[in-house]
Amino acid sequence: MVERDHILEVRHLSKSFGKHVVLRDIDFQVAVGDVTCIIGASGSGKSTLLRCINMLEIPTTGEILYHDKDITDRGVNVSSYRSKVGMVFQSFNLFNNMTVLENCMVGQTKVLKKNKEQAKKNAMKYLEKVGMAPYIHAKPRQISGGQKQRVAIARALAMEPEILLFDEPTSALDPQMVGEVLTVMRTLVKEGITMIIVTHEMAFARDVSSHVVFMADGVIEEEGSPEDIFGNPRKAKTQEFLSRFIQG
Repeated sequence: MVERDHILEVRHLSKSFGKHVVLRDIDFQVAVGDVTCIIGASGSGKSTLLRCINMLEIPTTGEILYHDKDITDRGVNVSSYRSKVGMVFQSFNLFNNMTVLENCMVGQTKVLKKNKEQAKKNAMKYLEKVGMAPYIHAKPRQISGGQKQRVAIARALAMEPEILLFDEPTSALDPQMVGEVLTVMRTLVKEGITMIIVTHEMAFARDVSSHVVFMADGVIEEEGSPEDIFGNPRKAKTQEFLSRFIQG
């Protein structure tokens, strides 16, 4: 098996809020083209881990290495880092006062310093990819939850990041809208985009991931290939968690 370069490496990461320890001694690596799905019960620390990786939360201890540079060091340009490690949120986080098109242009003009013509052309490319080009003049309040999330994905893609983080991208959606978002994400997987996905969609995680991380009580309880984790989990907590999915 050919060894691939690691883009991102998390080393001994811990996070506490006051006396409440949310993450303990987390280690894992992400290589080019990996699709890492992080699974586990609510409250296991999955979203906090993702927010630490994107520096929306500052780790209490540990390192996050992006191309071997610790991005938790003082002096690191966090905005520049986030333009390379994009994030799609559970609750869309679109700007309500902007149109769909403007939402997909603003990061390009403000952070990447593209001119408006370049930003518009690039935004349209990704809005077409996610099927939202007909809605470019709509405001977020005028479109459905599934459509908002597809715009959020287009906005993240328009920054052309090296890694894309997804934090429970379907959990705020009605069941009929989940499929349209997962379809877009499956397309991105086929295109080889490097992704870290926190999800409760177990069938999706099993189908698309190259690597699965199961978290429980703030630690990585078990990790491996989807075949290992879904087909032959070794740890009792993993078996118990997945038995609910199988029964469901």
